[in-house]
Amino acid sequence: MAEFKSVATRSGEVVGKVEDVTDFITSLDPDETFLTNKFGRTTVTNTKHEWLNDNLRPARDNAQVEVRDFGAEKARPRTRSANYVQNFENGYSVSDTTQAIKKYGVRDELSYQFVKCGKETARDLEYAIVNNAEAKPESSGIPARFGGVAYFLSQTKPVTSVSTAGVFTVTGHELFDGDPVILSGTLDKNFKANTPYYAHVLTGDTFELHATPQQTMMDETARAKTVIKPSTSVGASTMCVTNQNVIDAGAYTADAGKLTFDKINDLLQCVWKRGGSVDSIVCSGKNKRAISGMTQGVTKTRPMADKELVEVVDVLETDFGRVDVNAHRMYTDDVVDFFEYQYWKLGYLIPFHTENPPRTGSYRQKVITGAATLECTAPIASGRIKGITG
Repeated sequence: MAEFKSVATRSGEVVGKVEDVTDFITSLDPDETFLTNKFGRTTVTNTKHEWLNDNLRPARDNAQVEVRDFGAEKARPRTRSANYVQNFENGYSVSDTTQAIKKYGVRDELSYQFVKCGKETARDLEYAIVNNAEAKPESSGIPARFGGVAYFLSQTKPVTSVSTAGVFTVTGHELFDGDPVILSGTLDKNFKANTPYYAHVLTGDTFELHATPQQTMMDETARAKTVIKPSTSVGASTMCVTNQNVIDAGAYTADAGKLTFDKINDLLQCVWKRGGSVDSIVCSGKNKRAISGMTQGVTKTRPMADKELVEVVDVLETDFGRVDVNAHRMYTDDVVDFFEYQYWKLGYLIPFHTENPPRTGSYRQKVITGAATLECTAPIASGRIKGITG
């Protein structure tokens, strides 16, 4: 970790040529930086990047008499989401002698190290996209980190309590009537894992669950008859709730922990019910092989000009459309992610560029640096299968 400096050098004091290499970074080795190249681009103007989200209420019965007074309901407010900017830096130095001597395969050592450093920086950005599970601002010398895919697809909140009347207490739950939620952890027998329930909001910290979104919007008398209640009151720290599309492979009764075609269809159905349309599955090599070995719905594709059988990409034919399957070297074996790419964007507060520090000896230094963040405007259009063990 770089040493924390209480006094930073101002931009006007920087000596040396500055080259914008953001396009170079994002185009290097696309096989290694798959998501960097798949995600779109957005504009970032602050170290805390914020955007607004909006959604529709569930469809409901809507029939009115011919003669009536107009009525109106309070509109759903837009919600604010945010992520932080993460600073990246990689540097290298080459002595004058190393640059001057004749070398096998390398004419210009500085240029060679520039390309190598660029690839390393691109891989570091991709690593953050895949693995950063939290979004943190800079504090007391601890660098800021942007939340990556895991941050957007795995957010859960602990359930403080559930009363026998079915009232869930979750501090700052940020739900609206009809929002689907999935429960995890130690569940009461009246609740099922990997099953979407639908919230009716009581207060900013409490809600009740129903089997359909329409039940959450009925009048109070009718709605009270459809509340799903636990068999007994539930205390703190026994379960969590999420309104993301996350299912736990380990919580299934059949083939617990295994990645199966049925589990993939379950996740795709969760996304589909919320209006999403998954473009691509991204997973580890092990899980890619597991999907390739499934007998249902797998199509192996290759260019017609090829005379060798090369598995370029697998396409899953599912009940919810065709989905590409892609192996990613940085993915672990316990998760598989599902993306609708149009809602994912990278933003650069400081585009990646080179800095040439002033010479202080018989060597030259170069640094590639930049500041980036990740934006996901609709996490509900993507999803994750977690808890894969076999």
